[in-house]
Amino acid sequence: MVYILIILVICNFSCISCQSGTVESRIHFKDEGPECFDANKKGTCVSAHRCLDVVRKLKDGEKPTICGYQGTEPMVCCTDCTLVDNISNLVVSSISGYLWKDGQKAWDKCLEYVDKLSYPCASTYSHYLSSVWEKDKECSMVQFVGVRRFASYNGQPAKRNEYPHMALLGYGDDQETAQWLCGGSVISDQFILTAAHCISTNLLGPVRFAALGILQRSDPVELWQVYKIGGIVPHPQYKSPIKYHDIALLKTENKIKFNENVLPACLFIEGRVGGSEQAKATGWGALGHKQTAADVLQVVDLQKFSDEECGSTYRPYRHLPQGYDSATQMCYGDKGKLNMDTCEGDSGGPLQFQNSSLHCIHIVAGVTSFGDACGFAGGAGMYTRVSHYIPWIESVVWP
Repeated sequence: MVYILIILVICNFSCISCQSGTVESRIHFKDEGPECFDANKKGTCVSAHRCLDVVRKLKDGEKPTICGYQGTEPMVCCTDCTLVDNISNLVVSSISGYLWKDGQKAWDKCLEYVDKLSYPCASTYSHYLSSVWEKDKECSMVQFVGVRRFASYNGQPAKRNEYPHMALLGYGDDQETAQWLCGGSVISDQFILTAAHCISTNLLGPVRFAALGILQRSDPVELWQVYKIGGIVPHPQYKSPIKYHDIALLKTENKIKFNENVLPACLFIEGRVGGSEQAKATGWGALGHKQTAADVLQVVDLQKFSDEECGSTYRPYRHLPQGYDSATQMCYGDKGKLNMDTCEGDSGGPLQFQNSSLHCIHIVAGVTSFGDACGFAGGAGMYTRVSHYIPWIESVVWP
């Protein structure tokens, strides 16, 4: 049986910060341009890029009222109560609703993915604009209306494409005999984010393959979308066996083909979406300390440890000479008694969470780095803090 719940959410664009958190600076009171009329309603003649109702009209099949030209650029009669900086920076998506590009490459790429790719939850969301005439203000209030449908199939959520950004990394000269030892996250159509200590092994040499689109190691070969690794870019400050700056980027020889089982994740950027005290780590690592590797992709719910807790857990030693570094590292683990933790073989995989702005799209906040013996209650694993490395990632992936 399918249960569907529809929720309507209306948000005025004069307070659109409830969607993106940063849009207020892009909203201006309508105080410029000559007076004009659109269907007998008084408006202001402005650049089409500044009128939000243009987006609504075009989506509804209506034509904006042209009131002049500035060079070759059309001016429209805008009845909106407020004007925006540039509607070309507005991303309209069935998943996220309305969010703004702001020049930060990683964030803008995330919004591009949201806009152009078919994520699993796209069919459960729809958003549209509505224009309501305010008689007392003599202008139109453009509103955001969101519809979300929650569907449950006997309480059994789908798992096959739940983490479509997951990569399993292979080592060895031949794909058929490769050993699959680390994880990673697809973040673009040619780059995978992983840990620097995963770029090579002592016995098998450098990482050579990335398997995408799988849920189980035992999945039939036709489900394995395997890409050869053409370039390996460890962070320039990483010096093995020291644990700091444990982050790397892998470039595939061929561009990754996105589909329902293979889609990129977004990167956590301070100030764009809120952080999370709860996160999920995923990987095909060992099921416990000194146990065998998992066949099915494992998901563990973890809690954030404070810097003080992390510092007391990870004190200075020869591979961590300054101890825990809160600027570049963070700790998540199980604070209860369920013995949840990442383990051997999970290295390089993501620590991720989901956010109300981006819904089902995973936001990668950390890269699994190292930890004490896994699977013990109260333990915390160490993760490379992705937000610290955004400028470096952007310089490599989106130069």
